[in-house]
Amino acid sequence: MRKLLAHIVLALFAATAHAQEMMERPPVFVVTEPAVKKSVSPTVLYSGTLISRDDAYLAGEVPGHLTWVADVGSRFQKGETVAKLDDVFIRQQLIEEQSIIQSEKARYEYHTRQVERFSKLLTDDNIAMSQVDAARRDQSVARSNILSAEARLVQAEEHLRRTQIIAPFDGIVSERRLQAGEWADKGEAIVRLVSSENLEIQTHIPSSALPFVTVGTPLIYSHGKLNGTGRVRTLVPIGGDLSRLYELRISISDASLSAGTLLRVAIPTAHPREVVLVPRDALVLRREGMYVFRVNDQSVAEKVAVQTGIAESDSIEVIGGIWESDRVITRGGENLQPGMVVKVRPLLADP
Repeated sequence: MRKLLAHIVLALFAATAHAQEMMERPPVFVVTEPAVKKSVSPTVLYSGTLISRDDAYLAGEVPGHLTWVADVGSRFQKGETVAKLDDVFIRQQLIEEQSIIQSEKARYEYHTRQVERFSKLLTDDNIAMSQVDAARRDQSVARSNILSAEARLVQAEEHLRRTQIIAPFDGIVSERRLQAGEWADKGEAIVRLVSSENLEIQTHIPSSALPFVTVGTPLIYSHGKLNGTGRVRTLVPIGGDLSRLYELRISISDASLSAGTLLRVAIPTAHPREVVLVPRDALVLRREGMYVFRVNDQSVAEKVAVQTGIAESDSIEVIGGIWESDRVITRGGENLQPGMVVKVRPLLADP
């Protein structure tokens, strides 16, 4: 019994001496951040691709030889021309139809005067009724020919307009399917135009995640060290025949990303629950286990063993003795020992 008491006294003395030594050392400069309580869901990362909602293969509506096609990478605004077709024959058709209209108008005027003269002669019984009917028939035919020629002229003008392939939205030419000098059939794709602004993430999720994802749900995405949050715009409720995955579209507002970028999207696998989160930088991994350093009211570093749970962006759930609003050390704790006095610096300052 005396030996046990002696060991206890020696241990207490050693602990007191160690604590006194830690207190006498110069303070260690550290950066801290508060632990927060938040409602989060466990997630699984799925691959996603940033696509443009305005992405179109532009085709000609009339066949013809291409005289000019925009280069890949060229930027266009809505209404500008991205490709041109040869319009020589259509312009000649315009001239021909305009000439026909002028000729038929002259003929119509002539037959109109004939009808007026024959009508006066008919009143005096100086002409047969059949001649009046013939003049009226010729007048009607001339009017019909004018209307037909005007309709053909409008069609030719429309064909001429369609020899220029117009950008339906602001975008960049990302692909050129045909070159200048090649023949383009009606409806054949010539260039691909992609908007660089109206972007969203496209990903695919399994049916098990459907109960936890609805329109408007915020989802976290990552691209390298970049993290952001988007919202579900739509969910296509039809799974693929082979993959059995459902397409998900997520709206974002990050102007630094471009179409075609590969990302990872955190998809929830359960309903949210309240957890305590700390920055990932607060975790200290050693052979003896995982822990974080907490700064108490006396500005002394306390070592707290923890376990991790749900991850969210740059934060992670800790299970142990860390509570909401505890100040955990995120920088400067590499060589810390429990009981050391610390001095907190602002987050942006170098420790």
